[in-house]
Amino acid sequence: MAVGSTTAMKRSLSEHADYEIVPEDAWDLLYEWYGGGPPIKRRAIREAQGGVMVELFGLSLKAYRSSDMNGFPKEIIESKYATIRELKERLCEEMELDARDVRIWDYFDNKPFASLEEDLDGYLHDKRIMDNNPILLEERDANGEFTFVKDMQTSSQAAAVTSSGSGYYSSYNSYSSADVPMVGEPIQRGAVGLQNLGNTCFMNSSIQCLSNIPQLREYFLDLDKERLNRTAHKTQGKLAESFADLLKMMWRENTAKVAPRNFKYQVGQFAEQFSGYGQQDSMELIEYVLDGLKEDCNSVQGPKPYIELKEADGRPDEEVAREALAAYRQRNSSRVDDLFVGLFKSVVRCPEKECGRVSVTFDPFLSAKLSLTSTAEQRQTSFTLLLVRDSVKGYQQVKVRVNKEASVKELIQAAADEVGEGLEASKCILVEVWNKKVHQFIEENTCVDSIRAEDHLLLSEVSDATAFHVTNEQRARWGASGSSYSMSETEPPLPGEPTPSSSSSFGAVLNHRKASNSNSVWSSFDHLGVPILLAIRKAATMREMYAQVRRYMKQTLDIQVAPEAWRIVRCEKYSARDGTLIDAESDELLDLKGSREYFAIEWMEETSIPSLLHQDPFRHTSEEVSDGDVDLTHLLQLFVQDERLGTTDAWYCSRCKEHREAYKQLQFHHCPPVLVIQLKRFQYNRWSRERLNTSVSFPLEGLDLRPFCTASSKESFESPPIYDLAALSKHIGSLGGGHYVAFCRSSEDGSWYHFDDGSVRKCSEQEVSADKVRITVDFTKNRGAKHGSLTCSVSWIWRTAADLDLDPVCIASPTQACMLASMLRQRACVPMRTLQAARSKTTLIMGPPGGGKGTISKKLIKDFDFHHISSGDMLRSQALRCSLQTLQHMRERERERERER
Repeated sequence: MAVGSTTAMKRSLSEHADYEIVPEDAWDLLYEWYGGGPPIKRRAIREAQGGVMVELFGLSLKAYRSSDMNGFPKEIIESKYATIRELKERLCEEMELDARDVRIWDYFDNKPFASLEEDLDGYLHDKRIMDNNPILLEERDANGEFTFVKDMQTSSQAAAVTSSGSGYYSSYNSYSSADVPMVGEPIQRGAVGLQNLGNTCFMNSSIQCLSNIPQLREYFLDLDKERLNRTAHKTQGKLAESFADLLKMMWRENTAKVAPRNFKYQVGQFAEQFSGYGQQDSMELIEYVLDGLKEDCNSVQGPKPYIELKEADGRPDEEVAREALAAYRQRNSSRVDDLFVGLFKSVVRCPEKECGRVSVTFDPFLSAKLSLTSTAEQRQTSFTLLLVRDSVKGYQQVKVRVNKEASVKELIQAAADEVGEGLEASKCILVEVWNKKVHQFIEENTCVDSIRAEDHLLLSEVSDATAFHVTNEQRARWGASGSSYSMSETEPPLPGEPTPSSSSSFGAVLNHRKASNSNSVWSSFDHLGVPILLAIRKAATMREMYAQVRRYMKQTLDIQVAPEAWRIVRCEKYSARDGTLIDAESDELLDLKGSREYFAIEWMEETSIPSLLHQDPFRHTSEEVSDGDVDLTHLLQLFVQDERLGTTDAWYCSRCKEHREAYKQLQFHHCPPVLVIQLKRFQYNRWSRERLNTSVSFPLEGLDLRPFCTASSKESFESPPIYDLAALSKHIGSLGGGHYVAFCRSSEDGSWYHFDDGSVRKCSEQEVSADKVRITVDFTKNRGAKHGSLTCSVSWIWRTAADLDLDPVCIASPTQACMLASMLRQRACVPMRTLQAARSKTTLIMGPPGGGKGTISKKLIKDFDFHHISSGDMLRSQALRCSLQTLQHMRERERERERER
C-alpha cells in the first residue's frame, strides 16, 4: 500500500494469523532492517477490568443531517472509546456545521432512539453505540428551534416501521441503557427474535436456549434485584440484572423482536473475548453466562470460606457426596446452582501394583462434555498417503492409523505393513506436496501430531533413501546463507536428523512444469502432476540422468512421449524459477556432491503433456468422509468407562510421590434438574484441529441417565434422572466461521420453534431430530411435567500448553516464527528450530537443548518476552514483544562479523 493512501481493513482478519501487534520501537527497528510499511497504528486501551485492548477496527458509523435526510450519510470510522463530544465535534467539522446549532442522537434502526446530549463526556462504548450504528445530527430550523425529532416522535407509527414491516422499535427521549424491543405480535409468547448486532448469532442462539428453560426463566422474571450479590467478582450483579431485563422484554406482550444491546454490552464488560464482533462459540457463552449468573445470585456474599476437600478414604459414597455438596453450598448458594450443578464421582487408581492407591472424590459440574470417540481412539490419528512405487505403475492410496505420539518413521512402517507386497519402509521417503511441488521433507524423527490431516502426503519408494539425507556441506551452506526463513525443503535440517551416509547417489526432486515459452528457460511456469523423487548416481552423466528419468516415467507412470517433448532444468534453489538446462545428449558428468538437488521437468508444448499430469490424485485423499453414526447413549457409555490417562494429564500419586498414567472413571452421582451436555466435535493436536463428522442421534424425550449413575445414587433417587430435550444450539458452516441457530420447545404450547436471529418459525419434531450433525445437547429432568428442559450447543474444546507434551520455551504464531527465525539467522545466529509449516495455526518455537556453540541457548530465547493469555482452554500468544536490547545486540554482532570478513 502506498504511503498516504487509505483503504479498509478486512473485518475477518485474525491476530497471529494475519497480523502481529508490536511496540513502536520494535517496528522502527524492523523497518530499519527490512523496509516496508506504511505502519498501521492503533491505540492500546486499558479497560475497566485491568486488561489492555488494541482496537483494530473502530466503529463504522453513518451520520445523517436532519436537513438532508434523503442525501448520502457521512461514513466515518471512530474509536468506541471516543467521547460523544469528540464525535460531535468531528462530524460538525467535516460536515461544516456549527456544533452550537446541532443536537446529536443515537439513530438506532433509523429512529431517534436516544439523545446523546445529556452526557457529552461519555464514551461511545458506554452509550451502547455499536458497529454500523446510525447517528443523527439534528439541526435548528429557520426559527432557531429543534423540531425535527419532535415531529418524528409525534408522527404515526407507520413512519417508524422497520424494513421487515413487522413492527417498530420503541424509543426514548433521553438516553436509555436497556435492550431495545420491537413492538409487534409474536407467533407465540416468548417466541421472540433477537437482532444480530454484528456476528452475534452465537449469542442469540445461547440466549434462546436459556430463555426456554422454564425454571430458570421464571426465577429471573421475578428476580429481586435488591438481593443480588454486588460483591461478585467482576460482574457485581450487573450480568444477572441485564439478563433479567432481557427476559422480561422477551416474554412480555406485544414484543416481536429485541435488540439485546445492553446484554451484549454487559457480557463484553466482564468477558473480553465477547466484547468485539468476532464469531464465538455458543457453548462457551452459555457456560460463562451460567457461571456469572450463579455468582450474581449467590447468597454467600463477600469473601468465601476456605474449605479443605477430603477424599473418601473408604467411607461410604453417600457420606462423601453429602460432605462435598455441603462444602460446595457453603461457597455457592443460588437458584442457578440448584438447577444446573450436579456431582460427578471421580475414581482414580494408581497403575502400580505395589501401590494400589485409589482416590475417590465428588466434583461439581455445570455441563457434561462428551467425546465422540473413546480415549484410545482420541490418542490415534489417521492419514491417507499417496504411494508411488519404483516398480508398480500408477498411484496407490494407503490409509493408516497410528498413535498421535508416533514418529514419521513409525508411520512409514505402518504404511509398509499395510501395503505388504515387498514394500520396505527403509526405502521410502515422505514429503508434503503443496501447489504440485515438494513443500517439505518430513523427517523420520518428526512426531505425526505435527502433520495436519488435510496435508497432501506423498510416500515415494526410492532405490536409496540415504541419498536424500542432508550433507554437512549443505548444512553449513544453509546455515550461513543469511536467507530469510522459509518452511521449504531447503530449510536447514533439525538437530537429531539422520546423518548422511557414504551413499554414491544424490536425491533428485523433479517437479513437472510447463514453460510459458518453449524456446528459453523462462521465469513463469505452471506446475503439473505429482513430483518425482529419484536416487541418481553422483557420477552419472547428463545423458544417463535422462535415461533414468525416461525409464521411471515409462515403468511407474506409464508415460511414453517423444524425447523432444520435455527437458530437464536444474534449479539452484527450491523457489528459483530460472535454472540451468541439462543437455540430453551430453556425456558431461552431473558432478553433484550433495543431496536433495532440485530439478524441473519442463514440458515444451501443451499437446505433448500426458493426461496423467493434468489429474490430481491427491483430490481423493482429502475428501471428507463421514465417521459414522452414533447414539447419544453410546457417548454416555464412553463417558463413564475407565480411561487411561496419558503423559500430558498424568495424575500425581501421593503414595508413590510421582506422576502416574493412572486409570480414571467418572460417573454421575447427583443429577441436576437441568443437564447441559456438550459434544466435543473437534480433536486438536499441536498445530491444527480436526472436525469429527460423526452423526449423533438423540432422543427428544426420555433420556435415562440411570445406567450411568453410581450404584449408591440409584438407591436414593427422589425422582429418576430421565430428561426431555428443551433446546439445542446448532452451528452451521465451517470450523472458522458459519452461523448459529437454535431449536427450542416452548413451555407455552409444547411446540418446537426455530430461532435464526430475528426470524422465528414453528418447526416439527422431525426437523429437530433430523439435525444430527454438529450439535451438542443439554437436558433437564422430567418430573412428571409434560415437557422438561434440554439445551444443546456446539463443542469447541481447546487444549492447554501442557498438552503439547514438549518443553515449551515460548509459543508464537506463524508470523512470529518466521520473523524471529529470520532475525536470528540474519543476525548470524544459529537457526531456530521450528516444528511446523508456517501455514499452521500455532507454531512452537524451541531452542535445541543444551545451548552453547551451534545451538540457541534458552537464555537468548528468554530475551524475547512473549505474553500469553488463555482463550477458553487454548493458550495463545497475545502479542509479539521483542527485546530491543537483544535485537540491537544481534545487529552489532553481525556488523562485527562483517568487519572480520
